Amino acid sequence: MISRSDFSGSGNQLAKVVNSADVIINLAGSSVLCRWNDKNREKIISSRITTTRALVEAVLNEVPEHRPEMFINTSAIGIYGNSGIHDEFSSDLASGFLASVCKSWENEIAPLNELGVRVCRIRLGIVLGTTGGSLAKMVPIFKAGLGGRIGAGNQPFSFIHISDLCNAIEHMIEHQQSSGVYNMASPEPATNKSFTFALAKHLHRPAFFAIPEFILKLIYGEAAELLTRGTSVKPARLLEEGFRFTFPDINSAVADLVRR
Repeated sequence: MISRSDFSGSGNQLAKVVNSADVIINLAGSSVLCRWNDKNREKIISSRITTTRALVEAVLNEVPEHRPEMFINTSAIGIYGNSGIHDEFSSDLASGFLASVCKSWENEIAPLNELGVRVCRIRLGIVLGTTGGSLAKMVPIFKAGLGGRIGAGNQPFSFIHISDLCNAIEHMIEHQQSSGVYNMASPEPATNKSFTFALAKHLHRPAFFAIPEFILKLIYGEAAELLTRGTSVKPARLLEEGFRFTFPDINSAVADLVRR
């Protein structure tokens, strides 16, 4: 595992870690759910671009026989527009701040394509797990009976269960033909409303409230669009390669995580 200290130390330390790796999985990136002021924008960008650039340079500087065989780099479904349903072949890319970060993030790994390193760019939906992320933050609120949808709740909620995410990454590593862009989201996109109902149902709590969009805009500013809007995607390439989701729909995913 690569730690923060590997990046803050000498370049030789990072090179040693890269030298010993068969596969690099880059998941680095600070939270985007914050006010996008100048300071936070810089943090969001540098935590992704600078980290990825350092990793790529470490790989480029290795002699061929010591380079990792595969490089998996994270991006996000925020690269797509907010209308329609997007698979990996969609050309409808957004133009806002988050989309521009995703584009720059993905561009950083372009040099690896010339080296024979197998590259996968995974575009993450909302990852649902028990140890962090959006679900962990919402459960206490819902348990207190204060949960509810955001606005009308019709905005897309493209998610993936943490187990399916791990299994999909393992699939790509083992499947030698896997390369290029992959949407990491369930094959059955949900909405904020269906997620809200599923969580309330399995926690045996009501969810009567609706959070007005203007409240979120007051708190998060431009970043409120992450909650009030949404992107609907499908994992076409994973399905084409025969990957099977254990938790393909929001009800089964939430039910499993609440049981844990």
